[in-house]
Amino acid sequence: HDRKSQCKRIIIQTIFSSTIIVDPLVLILPFSSFSATMVATVNQDQEEKVARWQLVRRLKRHLRLRKIHKNDAKLLQQADDDDTLDTLSLLPRTLSDALPEDPEERAKGNIHAIVVTECTGAFNMIGCNKAWENLCGYEECEIVGKDSSILQGPDTNHIGLRDAVQRLFEEEKPVRCVTTNYRKDGSKFTNLLTLGPIYDATKGGKMTHVVAILKDIGKVSSK
Repeated sequence: HDRKSQCKRIIIQTIFSSTIIVDPLVLILPFSSFSATMVATVNQDQEEKVARWQLVRRLKRHLRLRKIHKNDAKLLQQADDDDTLDTLSLLPRTLSDALPEDPEERAKGNIHAIVVTECTGAFNMIGCNKAWENLCGYEECEIVGKDSSILQGPDTNHIGLRDAVQRLFEEEKPVRCVTTNYRKDGSKFTNLLTLGPIYDATKGGKMTHVVAILKDIGKVSSK
């Protein structure tokens, strides 16, 4: 009889012990699953909000760039109709014409702001004349090896620049574009930008550089 009672107690204790261990898990697991679902839902909502915000931001930027391009296209048309703004005939044809090796000749040789860039990669600048330094506020030693993005800002005509560069390489003929550029001190000016190819006779007449003339037409465009 004592043995039977002892066995019953052992069985009851075992069952009771198992119940104590299992029951909390039964209660906790559904709650954990619910919490994970809630967290996933909140994260998804946040991701959707960020995605919508980014889309709206891109759309606003696109509309702003189109407006800038439209306004600068009008200024370009005015410049094309103005004989006093003929910059195409001023483009240097060779690298030595654009950037004379003699520093004194480079400083005094041309009153027009000239800069020369590579025609591959990031179109890094390789040199400029004194007129360009005076217009943009940078010294030549500060811009060598850098791209022209140092002159760009919120009001820059990125669409017009892209189209002009594309036409330059497709046609290998001088092109013009009106854009807003920024000086070293942060001030901006309306720039009639003229781009042209420079060829190297020693490399089979291959286009090796791009020459640019910058002309501040702020006073002209405000008339």
